[in-house]
Amino acid sequence: MTIVFYEFTQQPRYWVAHDEDGYWLVPAREQGWHDRLPFVGHATNLIPLIDFDGIDLGLPALS
Repeated sequence: MTIVFYEFTQQPRYWVAHDEDGYWLVPAREQGWHDRLPFVGHATNLIPLIDFDGIDLGLPALS
């Protein structure tokens, strides 16, 4: 499974994630993956996330 993250907002800080199940709004904080919500909005020109700033989102083990 591949997950691609994009920058979304700075205040409060959120990222948009795209995986095989769709798009997710993910709080950019420790264990934020567990509090993700389906992203049903509209966004243009999303910038791919390069650095997680040391944040451990608590992602599931990818195989």
